[in-house]
Amino acid sequence: MIYSGITIDNLLEDALKSGAAFAELFFEETTFSNVRVESGKIDRAIAGTDRGMGLRLFHDNIVYYASTTNLTQEGAANLLKTLSVYLRKGDGGKHIIVPESSKASTKIFKHPLGLNLTRKADIILSAQNEAYRLSNQIIQVQGGYIDSVRKIAIFSTGGISVEDEQIRTTISFNVILEKAGKLHTGYESLGGSIGTELFNNDAHLTTVRTAVNRAIKMSNSIPIKGGRMTVVLSSEAGGTMIHEAVGHGLEADHIYKGLSVYTGKLNQRVASPLITVVDDPTLPGMRGSFGYDDEGTKAMRNVVIENGILKNYLFDLQYAMENGMQPTSNGRRESFRYPPIPRMTNTLILSGKDNPSSIISEVDDGLLVLKMGGGEVNTATGDFIFEITEGHTIEHGQIGPPVEGVTLLGNGPTVLKEIDRVGSDIGYSIGTCGKDNQGVPVADGQPTLRIPQIVVGGKK
Repeated sequence: MIYSGITIDNLLEDALKSGAAFAELFFEETTFSNVRVESGKIDRAIAGTDRGMGLRLFHDNIVYYASTTNLTQEGAANLLKTLSVYLRKGDGGKHIIVPESSKASTKIFKHPLGLNLTRKADIILSAQNEAYRLSNQIIQVQGGYIDSVRKIAIFSTGGISVEDEQIRTTISFNVILEKAGKLHTGYESLGGSIGTELFNNDAHLTTVRTAVNRAIKMSNSIPIKGGRMTVVLSSEAGGTMIHEAVGHGLEADHIYKGLSVYTGKLNQRVASPLITVVDDPTLPGMRGSFGYDDEGTKAMRNVVIENGILKNYLFDLQYAMENGMQPTSNGRRESFRYPPIPRMTNTLILSGKDNPSSIISEVDDGLLVLKMGGGEVNTATGDFIFEITEGHTIEHGQIGPPVEGVTLLGNGPTVLKEIDRVGSDIGYSIGTCGKDNQGVPVADGQPTLRIPQIVVGGKK
């Protein structure tokens, strides 16, 4: 194992003797592949392994953290030496006995390490060629493949002793089409906690075709006049809205720093009774799933909003300990170089009972969103603005032409309270969530939702 030769128990005992109230050792070894193709050529093909460890200490409600790639007893001792200068000498601490580790691993069928880098590049190149075959208006295709085999081990004075192997594979395609001198794009990605069985049934070709079709659709888009209107968020749009406009505001650090609109609202109504929101890293195959979080807390399903009532926040160990709560397996870090912070995993609105087609047919004049783009959110107020990368008009209950240059402007808590239809379907999107200069893999999901009135920005 990566921590072989390091006396975990002695190091944790020494940390307590140095004055720490809590000490944790985090070990990581990640083997990865990263392939990027563009315009028929391999632009990048990288494979390697990154390994190291970090030491985290709690003292007087302050977190101290240091990391190293020197995976030896000396390297670990130097971490403690670096941090202990900030502490007051302890009273001797307590005897630490490290229990046998609890272990978890991603269940896959084809290991990414069983496919060489050349073959991975060839698969992405074949998908790129498919894009050019589909339309002579395609001028550029960017394809990407990323896999990672991440092995972590966590030991702490709180009795944690766990190991987890997390395997993820992702592909993505961005297509650029030119028509009448204007450029139009289509993007699609696919992946999760999965091996190279991701490519079964030519899923890479299906993914690039979706991107091409999206670009073709948008090349026929029309401008619309902005204003307040009914908006239907299709399940195809994924959960960008719930992730950005709601999820970040439920993370415990934002809550207890007073940076969230949800601060102090536990057990209060914050959404429509039709809305239940969960954060769930136990979902099989999802990009944000794992066996244990990066503090060693076993993955658990966390219902944060139930039938419109705020039930819980997203806690890491630090904020749970400081506020008399239980950690919810939301302590996550990009790598051993960073301390964990409260982060989302797989965040979704649960399905309702309405027929998705009926939700659309009930709208006389509105907007159907099929793909969300980037945006900005103020967690303190809940205000947001999102780009729409694929949307259509709804005219007399029928889906109309695609629209261009459209944005959504609103307030997360207000939108959640006003949703009046929740579909029986569900769809997901994947991504890498950025916060405090750290990126972690996540997934978001939602059913078809109807918002009776929201501000839509248009180009007319």
